Amino acid sequence: MLKDVCNCKFTNSFKLEADFVADPIWCNACGWNLDIDDFPLTDNLKNALYQWTEQCKKIPINEHNAIGQNLTEKVKEEIGSEYRIIFIPDK
Repeated sequence: MLKDVCNCKFTNSFKLEADFVADPIWCNACGWNLDIDDFPLTDNLKNALYQWTEQCKKIPINEHNAIGQNLTEKVKEEIGSEYRIIFIPDK
């Protein structure tokens, strides 16, 4: 269980959003940027998420959003159904 990962002290709702200067997982309630290492994700998925954020603004937006949606599904699989994860596409 994830505890004390943001200002909410406990939340089960997160969003995946690329920002080239921050980790890609945010609290969906308070908007706090969360440390990816607080999540029970494999190193392979963490690396894929970091690569995705590094590509922000470097690849076509539709490609970037497709990768983000795919990664969101993988995050959902790895952290379990007790947490809500949504994807915020780049505009």
